Amino acid sequence: MTGHPETAPPTCTCLPPWPALATIIEGTTHPVVPSPAHTHASALYLAHCTGCGTAYTGSWKRLTPSFRAA
Repeated sequence: MTGHPETAPPTCTCLPPWPALATIIEGTTHPVVPSPAHTHASALYLAHCTGCGTAYTGSWKRLTPSFRAA
């Protein structure tokens, strides 16, 4: 035990929680989704809920644009 109190992770106040996530990289907003492991970007940048603005401290990955024809 280190004597430091455990802090709870931030809580999203949206219903349902964490409806959409985004991060800002070099001034550009990117949509992101939760990921089982950290990526290079999630190790350097913080994502947030697009609804309430709460910081998302879990690992995430950027969504890639879809170029499929309709």
